[in-house]
Amino acid sequence: MGETNCPTCGTQLSEGGKIAGRRDPGVQDVSICRGCAEILVLAQSAQGLTLRPTTASEYLALPEDAQSLLRVAYLLVRRQQRLLRVPRQLH
Repeated sequence: MGETNCPTCGTQLSEGGKIAGRRDPGVQDVSICRGCAEILVLAQSAQGLTLRPTTASEYLALPEDAQSLLRVAYLLVRRQQRLLRVPRQLH
């Protein structure tokens, strides 16, 4: 396995031997960064499988249910980012 950090924000995306939620990810598997919500695809490189941002045509070529799941995941990550940025008031 090559680089497992998000190429956009640097968030580490491998957990316990899994990347993109799978133990044996393959080329063209798609995931989303939990740090910045970038939609990522696993691609083959000289270092092995690495993550890179998807292109618009790759995203649009995904099945509709995969696009729907990624949209929901995107919204959830963005909501979490907003919650983390809001200063908490002391009572």
